[in-house]
Amino acid sequence: MKSVLFFVESLDGGGAEGALEKLVGNLDPKEWDITVVSETDGEMRVPFMKEHSHYHPFIHKNINNNRARELINRIILTGSVRLSPATVRKLYLRGKYDVEVAACEGYATKIIANSPYKNSVKMAYIHTDFVNNHWSVTAYRDAEEEKACYEKLDYIICVSESIRDSFVATYGMAEKTVVLYNIIDDKKIKAMGAEEPSIPVKEMKRPVFVLAGSFLKVKGYDRFVRAAAKLRDDGFQFSAAIMGIGYERDSIEKLIDENELQDRIFLYEYQKNPYTIFKNADAFVCSSHAEGYSTVVSESIILGKPVITTECSGMAEIFGDSKCGIICKNDEEELYLALKKVLENPALLNEFALEAEKRSNFFDATKRIEAINQFFLNAEKRK
Repeated sequence: MKSVLFFVESLDGGGAEGALEKLVGNLDPKEWDITVVSETDGEMRVPFMKEHSHYHPFIHKNINNNRARELINRIILTGSVRLSPATVRKLYLRGKYDVEVAACEGYATKIIANSPYKNSVKMAYIHTDFVNNHWSVTAYRDAEEEKACYEKLDYIICVSESIRDSFVATYGMAEKTVVLYNIIDDKKIKAMGAEEPSIPVKEMKRPVFVLAGSFLKVKGYDRFVRAAAKLRDDGFQFSAAIMGIGYERDSIEKLIDENELQDRIFLYEYQKNPYTIFKNADAFVCSSHAEGYSTVVSESIILGKPVITTECSGMAEIFGDSKCGIICKNDEEELYLALKKVLENPALLNEFALEAEKRSNFFDATKRIEAINQFFLNAEKRK
């Protein structure tokens, strides 16, 4: 049996975190002894990791608001960023492993790339578009330091062809890259989609648009709100549900209030079963400035839902040759026009839904699980 270490900063509700959960849950337990390390215990996906791996956090969540614990946690997290990667490894990622994997860009890749264990196979996942959303460089002194870290790795795993293209265009190293699509449990998603929704989506004004993801500027929720205000002023009836968490939520809520859209746009935390909400809405909307390979867009198509999305990395790849919805230019006005188009022609949503149903077969989990297991088992240390 081989040993594998996965390191990720957060195990909350983001797409990369969800992808890691699926990966850990589908690696062959007869072949792998799995360890997962993250910064903070108590986050959304931690219970799953505790059940399916040896799980270790940097800190334990301060659920009782203990001042001493809060201070200790702050010191540990601040120190972990300032300490050398070698020191972080000795303190928090103890042990030797056959394979070491950074589950996300940025800090996690920096730590794994500087592992002192020369014989381990080192890999890093890339979920982001390095051309249009190169946020990960902020974890380094500069781009040269980041590039040097990737040069130390044996494999760079990109979650789509377009993500691979963006990385190679930025740093080269094409010979190290491999494309492995994230595992999406299509059967489970369809089964959960048939359940009763946890929010009153069925009672909302039709058509209902749904958006989901962390409340971050890159998600472009602000431009969706402004587009919705214009559509309301145009006389269209519709509503929207936005699900997620994050520090930008307050500003989005304020923008909704300023535009008097409280009866049209509703904000919710992440739901335990978002798929039934996707299923009972009329279309999924992605208003992002940049994406990697969007999990929620893929999940919506699995459920046979039309997608209205800005042009981001991976969207054309997800749609394939199917007309699952509209991919508009990455611009607020173009998003408004795309939404207006389906409001003016409601029959389009039915046409897009039929195409999405056909495309759903592309996301078959069995094939992706087999490809990932084969890759991990056969990955060897590069000389």
